[in-house]
Amino acid sequence: MKNIYKLTITIILLLMLLNTAVAAEESKLVQQNSIKDENVLAKEYFNIGSSFLRLKKYQEAIENFDIAIKYDPSYASAYNSKGIALDDLEKLIEAIENYDLAIKHKPNFAEAYNNKAVSYRKLGKNEEAIIFYDLAIKYKPNYVTAYNNKGASLARLGQYEYAMENYDIAIKYEPNNPEAYYNKGIALMNLGYIQEAIENYDIAIRYRPNYSEAYHNKGLTLVFLGQFQNAIEHFDLAIKYDPNDATAYRNKGYVLSMLKRYPEAVEHCNLAIKYNPNCAESYYRKGMTLEKLGKHQEAVENLDIAIKYKPNFAENYLEKGISLVGLGQYSKAKENFNLAIKYNPNIIAEYEAMFKKLTELNNSTIAKDYEQKLQILKKYS
Repeated sequence: MKNIYKLTITIILLLMLLNTAVAAEESKLVQQNSIKDENVLAKEYFNIGSSFLRLKKYQEAIENFDIAIKYDPSYASAYNSKGIALDDLEKLIEAIENYDLAIKHKPNFAEAYNNKAVSYRKLGKNEEAIIFYDLAIKYKPNYVTAYNNKGASLARLGQYEYAMENYDIAIKYEPNNPEAYYNKGIALMNLGYIQEAIENYDIAIRYRPNYSEAYHNKGLTLVFLGQFQNAIEHFDLAIKYDPNDATAYRNKGYVLSMLKRYPEAVEHCNLAIKYNPNCAESYYRKGMTLEKLGKHQEAVENLDIAIKYKPNFAENYLEKGISLVGLGQYSKAKENFNLAIKYNPNIIAEYEAMFKKLTELNNSTIAKDYEQKLQILKKYS
């Protein structure tokens, strides 16, 4: 009887252990399925956020990236994409914080380093940006975008030769990359290699026929060469492909004023202001044109607005001073000329160098304009 009792107890214990093991396995499967479900949900919300990001609906994108992160707190790509949306909303510090979280969860995330660098560049911290571009390149040696962006930061630091080296590496890895040729054109222009700059803008346009910025910058180089009508045609192409491009309207206005087509010039400055009401340069150009029309008081009013939006831009004060000379207000003119020199102590030397360069290029129209400004500045400052 005892043996039967022991056998019964043993069977019961074995069944209990078996049931416990089955329950534990079922619990483990439930947890695994739950994790799997959360990862699937995270991916789905990430994809929705990415779609909103492509549509430039940044707030909706951020909301979906946040839900993705809720389901998967270590989702590096979600932090990175959220950073991109925040950057486009000009929330640069928050963007950097999200890139840092992306890097925390994925230390070799080249794209996150590149994007973090872009935000630093927008903050004017180009030296720091270059450090992060280098990290992006370390983890992805053929990363064309990082070479392009590193070049842009070097250019902002005035290191145009080094910038071109990076653009050339970008071109090596992607020979049909329009941004690399466009950026190289900018560097060449700043180094005074005008014809080479045009050649690179042309290549950029070949690979992207609707590249409005390339048409615009080619237009600027043509202005420098005194090819005003050709420049206008390129500004028109820039406007065709980007009808809201305030810069193209403004610079077309400048060329029209050089051709003494002043009413058209004012009209284009007004269009520039329409598309970007806070842009100091548009009011500056309009003020210059009104000055040439002899509308000195209106010129001063527009230059005051330019100063409001860009108070440390020396040329604003220079042009205002010239208009005040036209009004016979010599004391106020002198004050403005002195402010121009304060904000750019090298302004006279720079204008003399520009006058010399324009004369060498046989661009007598703009050279004469610089000469007249120099004469007034030297006389009344």
